[in-house]
Amino acid sequence: MMQKRRLGKSEIEVSPLGFGCWAIGGPFWLDGLPDGWGEVDDRESIRAIERALTLGIQFFDTADVYGTGHSEEVLGQALKGRRHEAVIATKFGFTYDTASRNVFTKVDVTPSYIRSACEASLKRLATDYIDLYQIHAGGVPFEQLDSVIDTLEQLERKGWIRAYGWSTDDTERAEAFAKRSSAASIQHPFNVLIGESDMVDLCEKYKLSSVNNSPLAMGLLSGKFNPATQLPADDVRGSRHEWVLYFQNGKPKAEYLAMLESLREILTSGQRSLVQGALAWIWGKSGCTIPIPGLKTVKQVEEAAKAMEFGPLTPAQLKEIDEIRR
Repeated sequence: MMQKRRLGKSEIEVSPLGFGCWAIGGPFWLDGLPDGWGEVDDRESIRAIERALTLGIQFFDTADVYGTGHSEEVLGQALKGRRHEAVIATKFGFTYDTASRNVFTKVDVTPSYIRSACEASLKRLATDYIDLYQIHAGGVPFEQLDSVIDTLEQLERKGWIRAYGWSTDDTERAEAFAKRSSAASIQHPFNVLIGESDMVDLCEKYKLSSVNNSPLAMGLLSGKFNPATQLPADDVRGSRHEWVLYFQNGKPKAEYLAMLESLREILTSGQRSLVQGALAWIWGKSGCTIPIPGLKTVKQVEEAAKAMEFGPLTPAQLKEIDEIRR
């Protein structure tokens, strides 16, 4: 079994694999377009979280806007009596309306909003503290960064949060954040289909954890999709969001399916499943990586957790994948 990883320069230790909680939030909308992963069964979500803890996954990443609070509430229920076993990461910054389950692209990172958002998340999570509190909006203007950092450090001193980070794929902003703050992590997309990442290099340089969302390319790396797949309209992958990279109008993109086929043999070496191979590639790329696949069933948790037994791909396998990708 792989060893735990330190969250940046903080004292917090996390499992090398996290549990992404976006999907367990259920249906919600971002400026009128579906942003959830369809209907979910809360009881199964709770069973999946409990199973994750049993199998050594204790890092849970959510956000206040996932299901406009529902994901945090479900996580809080699942961790009742077991909070001390878990490391909770959540996010703030996007505004939302709980009654209509609508999230807005309008961002608010003023000190008063951050404090009230943190208080609301603590309540939904049924906890006294958040382990990792992350800016959710990736494009916060440079001139607002100092104010955000100041507020986060105040929350840290108050004991409301233990560490903080930013979910962004903008390396210039991430570097400014790393230089100006005592941040613990940057969350960003990273998987074998998109290949190398300057953000991982930046995290290594500044001794930050690289928390990897979309490690399974929104499920494409599970291997369960083919050219005939059509996802439902209430699934984010069936939406018209421009940032949905791997799917178009609910169908997997042909170029990514083709790339997956070219990598399948290496990823499934040593009796790994595709999911386990995709996670092993990420761990092989850097010791600072912490992939957080979206999980919502016990079966998915069990498959992902087993990847920790296999561990990372070898340098030779990583090189072989690099050569195929050229």
